[in-house]
Amino acid sequence: MKISKLLAEALIEPDLAPTGKDAVLERLVELAAACVKADCQADSAQVLAALRAREEVTSTGIGSGVAIPHAKIPGLSKMIMVFARSRAGVDFEALDAAPVFLFFMVVAPPECVSDYLKLLAAISSFVKKDANRKALMSAASRAEILAAIRAGESR
Repeated sequence: MKISKLLAEALIEPDLAPTGKDAVLERLVELAAACVKADCQADSAQVLAALRAREEVTSTGIGSGVAIPHAKIPGLSKMIMVFARSRAGVDFEALDAAPVFLFFMVVAPPECVSDYLKLLAAISSFVKKDANRKALMSAASRAEILAAIRAGESR
């Protein structure tokens, strides 16, 4: 599954301002709100609650400056992904205890298990490559971030 097929420029935040874990989750949900409202019977509060509940299980900060907050949302008709970058880094309680700079939020309908897992695996595989993380950090705009993702997927 290709990350770039699900990610639109409008759902990319190149300069994430929040500095705390909960504020980041709130901003990611806010970015997706228009898309979620059109495709989900759940409201933003329900999406945020599901992400917070997932974070309580264990942090989705996977290390190397990356977090993949994700949740299944009843009533959602399709998967939605948001990407955000923090230049300063955020204490996201990552598994390696390092700050997180790159956030890939994924929400999906509960019945979409296979594609959901494939997308999470694709993101994880993509960010394991140092060159991909560096390209995302150095991109100057939404368009350049999306281009960096496409380039990394084609390698």
